[in-house]
Amino acid sequence: CNVDNKVSRVAWLNRTTILFTGNEKWSLDPRVVLLNTAVTEYSIKILNVNLYDEGPYVCSILTNKKP
Repeated sequence: CNVDNKVSRVAWLNRTTILFTGNEKWSLDPRVVLLNTAVTEYSIKILNVNLYDEGPYVCSILTNKKP
């Protein structure tokens, strides 16, 4: 997920589960980590991926207080 200075909030979701909001981890799964590769990038990594991890992952951003 690419972010810029107009982004006020950002989150990673999987199905109906919130994985991260900003830098705060909401997932109890220790395999899910947040990558800080660049100031303008917001990425997650899942270690030891398995079939249960299959499905859509969404990066949700809020810009200027609008989704």
